[in-house]
Amino acid sequence: MKYTALIVAAGSGSRMGLGYNKMLFTLKNGRTILEETIACFRQDKRCHQIIVVASLEDMETFMQLCAKGNVVFVQGGTTRQDSVYNGLKAVACDYVLIHDGARPWLSMTCIDRIVDTLQTKAACLLMMPVKDTIKVVEHGKVVSTPQRATLYQAQTPQAFRSDAILKAYHIAYEKQLQATDDAQIMELCGDYEVYAVEGSYENIKVTTKEDIAGK
Repeated sequence: MKYTALIVAAGSGSRMGLGYNKMLFTLKNGRTILEETIACFRQDKRCHQIIVVASLEDMETFMQLCAKGNVVFVQGGTTRQDSVYNGLKAVACDYVLIHDGARPWLSMTCIDRIVDTLQTKAACLLMMPVKDTIKVVEHGKVVSTPQRATLYQAQTPQAFRSDAILKAYHIAYEKQLQATDDAQIMELCGDYEVYAVEGSYENIKVTTKEDIAGK
């Protein structure tokens, strides 16, 4: 199976407080977060195209770092949803894995699981069970406690048949819907059910400085 890896890296990463885009933070191995994330897919022969969605401000720097081989760059939009939509319009393969640029510790085992699922399902994503008890709070008061056994944390990649997710995005824009991730776009506007694939607790998203401590 040939697939496109669509890496979303158009955010500013302001919560890190680095004074520059967190994608450019250098890890102990000498690679930036962006380079490490791209490396996850470079090693996979099934990945025939890597699309990096970047802001206009970071585009030149990102290209200097990573513009080789099968990597192409697309300008991002105002929101993550806009950025993914821009990237989807450049996808060349029948299947696409949409991945957060700030998740540099994706394992090949996880890629294998999600690609295997794509053989029979049109939509799926990496997920892991929630460890903590979750409370629903309104106006400072706990109003309910969902059953933890039914709760999973969404990760990326989120993987789809390319035509199916692009169609779902078209409909979302027609309906002026905003979603928090690509799986929700499919849930709200798509023709296919979304399936859970086992991820990894190591596949974290770098959001704060604590996430890169010792890395």
